[in-house]
Amino acid sequence: MKRQVKDIYNKKQSENVNNEKKPFNKKRYRLQKYSNKYRINQWEERRKKAVLRNFYKEIDKDQLQNLKKSTFKTDKYEKQKVSAFQKAKQQFLHKKDEERKQKEEALRVQTEKEEALKKYKEKRMQTYKKLSKKTKKGQPVMKDRLEMLLEKIQQQVSQ
Repeated sequence: MKRQVKDIYNKKQSENVNNEKKPFNKKRYRLQKYSNKYRINQWEERRKKAVLRNFYKEIDKDQLQNLKKSTFKTDKYEKQKVSAFQKAKQQFLHKKDEERKQKEEALRVQTEKEEALKKYKEKRMQTYKKLSKKTKKGQPVMKDRLEMLLEKIQQQVSQ
């Protein structure tokens, strides 16, 4: 019984020795938290790892394609291999073309909005002028108001 208690006690002490916390390093913490240089280094490391990952992926894909080509190779149906530079150039041109189309579309939409706004403002000005007309005595001119009401009714009936 005493032996078991001693073993348990020794285990607890050894755990305490292993589980001791390292002292807090304020300088290192501040560098990691606030230093732009540290953040840039972290970002560069992540970027390098991502580039390497993509590179190895491409190598694996190329090896698989080469294996497939070597197993199913025929002289008649063999396609010309597109180099990486040509492929990148095609992607670049495709992206440029898409960007140009998007800009043209945005410009077209913007001009349509401006034209619609111009028409709307012009119509409002005309209605304001008609409604704000006054006689010599300061009474509103009813002729224009009646014409506008007639136009509204005709539009509602036609719809």
